Amino acid sequence: MFDNNINVNANNPIDNVPNKPKINTEQVLPFDVIDPTKVTRTPKQDTGNQIGHNILNYNPDSVFEKFIESLKSSPVLSEGARKLLLNKQFINHNIYSDPVLKSLFESFVKTIEMNDEEILNFLKFQQGTYTKFHGEFFDNLRALLKTDPDNNDFKYVLKNFLRSYDCFISVEETNKSITAALNNIERNLPEVLRKTFNEMADKLIFDNSKGADLNLNLLKNEIIPFIGKYISKMNDFGPVRNYVSVLIHNTIRLETASINNFYDDLEILLEFIRYNFDVNEEYIDAMNKSLINKYEGASNVKNDSIDSFLKLLYTGSKESKNLANRGVMDDIKESLLFSQNVHIPLTHIFLPLNYNGMFMFSEIWIGKKYEELPDKKKRTEYCPSYKVFITFDIQNLGYFETTLVLKESGLSLDIYVPAGLSEYTGKIKDDLNAILSKDKLNVTNMTVQESVRKRRFNEVFSNLTERKNGVDVTI
Repeated sequence: MFDNNINVNANNPIDNVPNKPKINTEQVLPFDVIDPTKVTRTPKQDTGNQIGHNILNYNPDSVFEKFIESLKSSPVLSEGARKLLLNKQFINHNIYSDPVLKSLFESFVKTIEMNDEEILNFLKFQQGTYTKFHGEFFDNLRALLKTDPDNNDFKYVLKNFLRSYDCFISVEETNKSITAALNNIERNLPEVLRKTFNEMADKLIFDNSKGADLNLNLLKNEIIPFIGKYISKMNDFGPVRNYVSVLIHNTIRLETASINNFYDDLEILLEFIRYNFDVNEEYIDAMNKSLINKYEGASNVKNDSIDSFLKLLYTGSKESKNLANRGVMDDIKESLLFSQNVHIPLTHIFLPLNYNGMFMFSEIWIGKKYEELPDKKKRTEYCPSYKVFITFDIQNLGYFETTLVLKESGLSLDIYVPAGLSEYTGKIKDDLNAILSKDKLNVTNMTVQESVRKRRFNEVFSNLTERKNGVDVTI
């Protein structure tokens, strides 16, 4: 977390030199002429006011705030899933009549036939793979950080390692993104430049781990300068400039992914732990082994239900000639990408299910934060607080919502049921109290009422836009 807001402002000094000679516009090179309609402008307000208005929130013109606002208009995952699982008319008239999707859909439906144990394993799989920083090694790092939460030096070393680790294990995805960006740039370049560009791009080697240095050299010294020169001279403010931004981003990730860089950051991290924490050499060796096991085992973890679901989405959006099917698949893909975005500090789990012949779809969002608890010895302690938002859409029964808040041993529940069950709210509340009391949970509050409208997760987790400090990335 950054300590202060960072503002990015254009440096436009005013030249008040008198009798400044006029420049003949015919002598100005093309790249000196800028189309003002194609330039992103800064907001017309004082920069100091941007910071001073409210330091506890992100600036309303920041990229993060725009992202949060876009959630309000993004497709809802449950709506697309409802068509695939609960809407018989859509399934019969669109899915089963689509030669591309019929067999894939039948395979998907078969993989979501689960019993109680399989449901639990399905949820555990998602929880265990929702982040790259999961497993024994990273649990140990979290434990060390918790013992000394104000150690900024450790945070700095840890941040560098996490960045290099993320890039190191994502080289395959980075190479795919580079290839896609190059293809998109090639399609949008003028015909006269494509041959030269393709000759440079064809030198890249992505199927050999030893080709990383060669690829970086080509990208940094030939390909990117060539595209930059084209943009500069031709004032191309369109797709090429957008795609080259993605290309530069992934080139930086590829350079960070260097095996030497990764080993250096790992060694610095372990040395810091060795000399700054009360651990022995066996602890360091165990951490090394747990990281190796995590890295080697990550590529072998798969789930048939999720693989089948993703294959259905990919094929439907790319190959289906049915516009309704393509629209549903695209909406579901967009919803998944938004929900898993790294800027949302929530664990998101979804459950498409065929349970004893009854179809349903559920989503779970889990948020965690630490609240300060003052201690008698004037030492600040932190207590974890969890908020869980659960939705169920069950065939022939309706839509359910539950918001659960757990702090220490206190549990608070807000439950919303379909209109058809509204007359049984009292019985539902009594039954739940009886079930929870068996598990010795202290229910501090429970409400059961009719569900009037479906809420989105960003309505329940209203603090998504709040941060102790903000980073203003206004352009």
